Amino acid sequence: MKLMKINELSEVIGLSESTIYKYTCEKRIPYIKINNSVRFSVDDIEEWIKEKRVAVIK
Repeated sequence: MKLMKINELSEVIGLSESTIYKYTCEKRIPYIKINNSVRFSVDDIEEWIKEKRVAVIK
């Protein structure tokens, strides 16, 4: 399992670190807490992004 730090996730998904911190506090984004450090699973984030996809009606 590959884990990312918050600054890495911020670069990947284009959200500010403060927004990501806010999302973790609100439990709006999947994260892992290890010894008071927040990490993000690449697989979990990819799935989370897929769940946010809006279907286009043709």
